Amino acid sequence: MRIGRGATITLLLVVLTLIGVGAVGLVHWRPGLAHGLPVVQIALTTAAVLMFWIISRIIDKAADGFHEGRFGWQRKLRDMMHAEPEERFREVDLFAGLLHLIFWLWLPIVLLQIWGLSDIGFDMVKQFAWTGFPVGQMKIVPAQLLLGAVLLVIFTAVIRWLTHRLETRWLARTPMESHTREAIATLTGYVLFVIAAMVVLSYAGLDLSKLALIAGALSVGIGFGLQNIVSNFVSGLILLFEQPIRRGNFITVGESEGFVRRIRIRATEIETLNRVTVIVPNSEMLSSHVQNWNLRDRFGRISCKVGVAYGSNVRLVQKLLLEVAAGHRDVLNDLKTGVPKPQALFISFGGSTLDFELRCFVRDITRRFPIMSDLNLAIDDAFREHDITLAFPQLDVWHRSMPPAGDTATSDLSQADEPDTVVVPRPVPDQPD
Repeated sequence: MRIGRGATITLLLVVLTLIGVGAVGLVHWRPGLAHGLPVVQIALTTAAVLMFWIISRIIDKAADGFHEGRFGWQRKLRDMMHAEPEERFREVDLFAGLLHLIFWLWLPIVLLQIWGLSDIGFDMVKQFAWTGFPVGQMKIVPAQLLLGAVLLVIFTAVIRWLTHRLETRWLARTPMESHTREAIATLTGYVLFVIAAMVVLSYAGLDLSKLALIAGALSVGIGFGLQNIVSNFVSGLILLFEQPIRRGNFITVGESEGFVRRIRIRATEIETLNRVTVIVPNSEMLSSHVQNWNLRDRFGRISCKVGVAYGSNVRLVQKLLLEVAAGHRDVLNDLKTGVPKPQALFISFGGSTLDFELRCFVRDITRRFPIMSDLNLAIDDAFREHDITLAFPQLDVWHRSMPPAGDTATSDLSQADEPDTVVVPRPVPDQPD
C-alpha cells in the first residue's frame, strides 16, 4: 500500500498528538481518571505503533528511491556498485528487510515498557537477546545473528564494489585481456565472500572448529542430491579458467542463441535477439555442443540462395551476384583478412529453377540477418534491372468438359478412360514483356 507524503505527515502529527496526550496524562493522571481506563498507555501504545509503521514506510521509500536513482547521490552509489539501469540492487532489499525485522522485533519490548514491564523483566529480555539459548551443542544468540546478517549484507555490497573496481580500474591498467580481468575479478569476489561469511559466522557464535562436521554433512548431501549444484560449480570454474566462451560472445546452445552477458559460478546468462534472458547451467555448457560465433574474431560466412528461370544467362547471374556482394560494405573482399572472397555458385538444375547460392564472409556475424536482408534486396533490384526472372514452381491445369447428361454409355466410358482434370507441370517461361 503506497502512502502519499501528505498522509505520512498527517500520521506523524497524530503520533505527536498522542505522545503529547500521553505526556499530559503522565503529569495529571489520577487513579479515578476516565473511569479507570489506562489513557496514558493507550495513547503511547498507539503512538508507538504508528511511529514504527512510519519508520517502516520511510525505509521502503529509501529503498525504492535507491533502485530508481531519484537523487544524484543514489545514482552515484548505483554507478559505484555497477548496477544496471533498471536492476534492483539486492543488497539494498536485504538490508531494508533486516531493518524491518529489527524494528518490528523491538516494538513488543517498547510496548511492554509502556504497559509497565519491570526492570527484572527487561533484564530477562535483554539477556535472552544478547546471551542466547542453547540448542544441542550450539548456542543461538538472536542479537548476534541479526547483526551478523547486517554485516554480511554490508560486506557483500563492499565486495561487489571492490570486484567492479578491480576489473574496470586496477586491472585495466595491466596488459590483461578483458575476459581475463573478468575471470580474476569474479574469482576474487567469491573468495572474499567466503572469507566474509566465515567472519560473520564466527561473530554469530558458530565454532569454526566444527566446520569439519558441517563439511561431512555437506558431503552426505552431495551424495544424495547436490550433484548437479557441485557439477555446475566445478563447470563454472572451468569456464572461467579455460574460457571457451567469454562475455560478449554470440553463441548457440541447443535451441538458445544469443549474447553471453554474464558467466557465474552456477550458470551462464544468455540474452537472445528478442532480449530474452536464458539461464543455462554451466554443466550443459561443457557437456553439450556450443557454437561460438565470434570466439577468435567476428568474421562469419552467410549464404543467399536464389533460383532463376530456365533460359536465363547464368554467367550474367553469377556476375550480378558477385557485384551485389562487392557493393555491400560489411562483406569482406580483401584476402588480407584471411577469409575467401565472395563466391557465386551454380548449385543445381532444379525442377523449375536454376539454383544459385551467394556465399560471402561478413565483418560481424552477429549482424548476419540484416546483412542477408540487404543482399536479397540488392539481388532483386539487380535482376529486375537486367530482366532476369526469379522463378518459382508452376503447374498447368487442363480441365476437360463432361459429355451431355443423356449419353450414359459415353459418360461412363469417358469417366473410365480419361480423367476430368489433367495436371501437367511445365517450366517457368521467360519473363513476359
